[in-house]
Amino acid sequence: MWIQGIVLLIAAGLTLFSHSLPAQAAYDDPTPSVELGAKVYAARCVLCHGGKGMGEGILPMRLKEYPNTSLLTGRVAQDRAGVLNATVLGPHYRDLSHYMPPFGKELSWSELESVSDFVMLLRTDKTRAYALLENVDSGRTADRKLGQQIYSTRCVLCHGQFGEGDGRMSKLLKTPPPADLTASRLPDQYLKDIIVKGGEAVGRSKHMPPWGDQLTDAEINSLMLYLKAIRD
Repeated sequence: MWIQGIVLLIAAGLTLFSHSLPAQAAYDDPTPSVELGAKVYAARCVLCHGGKGMGEGILPMRLKEYPNTSLLTGRVAQDRAGVLNATVLGPHYRDLSHYMPPFGKELSWSELESVSDFVMLLRTDKTRAYALLENVDSGRTADRKLGQQIYSTRCVLCHGQFGEGDGRMSKLLKTPPPADLTASRLPDQYLKDIIVKGGEAVGRSKHMPPWGDQLTDAEINSLMLYLKAIRD
């Protein structure tokens, strides 16, 4: 009788354990790879961690109380096992912020392992990691709504809410003042060069920072689309 009870307890424990595991594809789950990890990262992680993992996502740029979301430092999850656990468990892992969602029941094991490998690649070989992200982005079209979101977090401080050059920093920046983007008629390539390289690199204002290290091509193209939409 006691043996039967032990068997039942073990069976119940295995059932409970299986329910706590992330959902796995029954037959078509791909082999883990950093290429797959880049796709998962682009789809699930950029909102908070940013297009290049530096914590420059839309949410932390907008919300003052948002914690530092840079993946390059490894503040909590310092090794691959820690990254995997943080991805699976979210705020239930150590002292992670409650903003970090648990992906254990949303992603397959292959996706979880792949995105963990990709985060480690961000820390060890940013050039390759960014190239993989750019490859994912190459299939995305420019999106004006995304461009508006980027503008509201990166550009509004100087150029103002409507792009007229009257942001809060315009009271301090006088030589030259922030550009009135509604009056701009710059060609696409020159506009992109300013965004990517910064103003000083193309003979414009030294106060205009370069965003090429923080924004992906898809984000830059989306921002350009929005800037052209607000022209007079």
